[in-house]
Amino acid sequence: MARIRRRSSRNLLHLLLLSSAHSNPGGVSTGFLILYRLCLVLCAGAMVLLRWYFIDTSENYMVGYPSPRTYLARVTTRFVDREATNETRHLAAEQIVTVRVRNNGATQLVREHIANLKNNGDLSFASPRLAEIVKAMSDDVRIGVVGATVEIAEKNYDRSITRSEQTAVIWDNLKNVPLAQADKNVAFQLLDALLTPTVTEDAEMTDRLRNDIAAHIPSFTRNIEIGKTLVQQGQAVTPETAGLLRENGYPDAMIPWKHLGFVVIITFAWSLWLTLIGLRQESPPSHGEWLYIFMLLVIDWASQCFAARWNIDSLSLLPLAGWLFLTLNTGFAFHVTLGSGLVGYMLAFPGMTSVIAVGYVLSGVAAGAGFIFIKEASSRIKIWANVLSLGLCLTFTSAFIRWGMGLSVTPEILYEHLILIVFWSSLVVAVIPLWEYVFDIISPLRLLEMSHPSQPLLKRLQLEAPGTYHHTVSVGTLSEAVADRVGMNGLLVKTGAYYHDIGKLKRPHYFVENQSFGDNIHDRLAPLDSARMILSHVPDGLKLADDYKLPKMIKNFIVEHHGRTCLTYFYQKALAADKEDGGDGSAVDRADFCYPGPTPQRPETALLMLADSVDAALKSLKNPLVGRVELEKLVDDVTNSKIMGGQFVDVDFTMKELYSIKSAMVDALMSMYHTREIKPIAANDDGTHGAALAIPLVKK
Repeated sequence: MARIRRRSSRNLLHLLLLSSAHSNPGGVSTGFLILYRLCLVLCAGAMVLLRWYFIDTSENYMVGYPSPRTYLARVTTRFVDREATNETRHLAAEQIVTVRVRNNGATQLVREHIANLKNNGDLSFASPRLAEIVKAMSDDVRIGVVGATVEIAEKNYDRSITRSEQTAVIWDNLKNVPLAQADKNVAFQLLDALLTPTVTEDAEMTDRLRNDIAAHIPSFTRNIEIGKTLVQQGQAVTPETAGLLRENGYPDAMIPWKHLGFVVIITFAWSLWLTLIGLRQESPPSHGEWLYIFMLLVIDWASQCFAARWNIDSLSLLPLAGWLFLTLNTGFAFHVTLGSGLVGYMLAFPGMTSVIAVGYVLSGVAAGAGFIFIKEASSRIKIWANVLSLGLCLTFTSAFIRWGMGLSVTPEILYEHLILIVFWSSLVVAVIPLWEYVFDIISPLRLLEMSHPSQPLLKRLQLEAPGTYHHTVSVGTLSEAVADRVGMNGLLVKTGAYYHDIGKLKRPHYFVENQSFGDNIHDRLAPLDSARMILSHVPDGLKLADDYKLPKMIKNFIVEHHGRTCLTYFYQKALAADKEDGGDGSAVDRADFCYPGPTPQRPETALLMLADSVDAALKSLKNPLVGRVELEKLVDDVTNSKIMGGQFVDVDFTMKELYSIKSAMVDALMSMYHTREIKPIAANDDGTHGAALAIPLVKK
């Protein structure tokens, strides 16, 4: 759908990234926005460092040092008990004493000597002296000694590592042999000569086998339930214990460089997004509104960090959402609430991934539910009840997520949340007037108070300019009905309508609605003087607004409701007078008969301009219109005159939106003027609808 005016996303991105002395569409310099982002980043980084300096360094642990306090598990933790695992693996490995390896060459040689001795009685392996002793024995004794020698050799030729081991093995086997001791001595000498150590210890293979056995022992895992002790006060903090503490969200006493860098990067990225979204609003935030948002962000983050000192979720998202949705565009409030919550939980609960996850869900719920809960503001008690309802929604969500994630949901936590909900809800209502005064913002409460007939300026209008007062009430009723139909802020438009003509209080009799008995002062004034008197009601209105401390938003209605329209009636009258005096009209400057502007900068002020002109056009008719068709034509004529006159160039109305506005306005007028017959009037020759300014006007 084509728009009357389009904003370029590329230009917005250029404004976002580059600093210059020029102003963006909201009147805020890009240099200010860059400084704003820098302040957000510095604020987030400062909170990380302040938390570390005042809390972490004095209360948190360091690896290798005694624990400053007893730490309890915040979440159910499953971990590998490395100490028990290592001890079990060590015991298993110690079962392997040594790995022995046979020397195949030596073993083969011993086998040959044993076979030769057994089959041939070969004693070549023995010393000559020993061989002579064996041969000198009787046959029976010799057979017994050689047989015992062969038998023992065959059993033990591959069992010895050292000579001492071999000696012990030989004597252990000779112990039960039925030979005389002298014969046993001979057998021992034969065995000692026959056998040599054929087995050696392999240290490398021993270590390898021990490692293989240890590796096959599975790790021991343990579960630490919520509330169980992680480390006792005074107990040395090991690297494994430190890992458990970090998993449970307990920071150590070291400077959190990694966390600091992460927070700075995330905050910077979010600040870019925030300012881009702000620039894309129909009416970008002013300096005061940006500072107001910054103040709320600081309050949110500081409250969250302060409460986290005692492991409490402060629910500071609740007042943040309440204040933002009550005072800013709801779409923009959504982005600020969501982003602030994400950054706030990162600042308050570093390392506590489970708590941060819960916080992220709560941030999304607070931002989304703000559209539902914080929408009606008919009274202070209604606002309090709405914020309280949002708080109960956050509490229920928190309990549900904690239950689903296996986190603790104790009665104490619920009691804390209920107390915080009541406190924050009351604070939202109590502090709104302070924000309004300091940052010049508008809340529904302030609009309700300002639109009450007992307000000083409205009372003055009733007494000093009753015609103007009735005109503003009529325009306010019409514009509010249309605004409610098309999704604008009806209360804001109505309040702006009540004050848009307060400048007429200075010279009420110069305006036809306050004149009576057919006496029109402009019949006695020069056209230029008449134009100056009428045009002056805008600067006069701004001066009165300053005197009565009206908010800037209402001032916008005063200065923009005529845009750059011209008083065609008086301009034509001046041209005619100049020609009567012999001139050609060149001496008459059209700019002297036009309002200086600016044109409407937001949909609400544009709607007021349209409603103001339509109401004036209806009241200026000499003959009534007949039926809805003629009323639709009048509204179309007035709307087209504003479009052709370039009055809506700064408002992104689509053709569909304009159609909805005109249709809603006709419906409202049919309801308001259903007892009157209405007849259309003609437009001025310059395309602007001069009926709103035509003189004289006809009373109802």
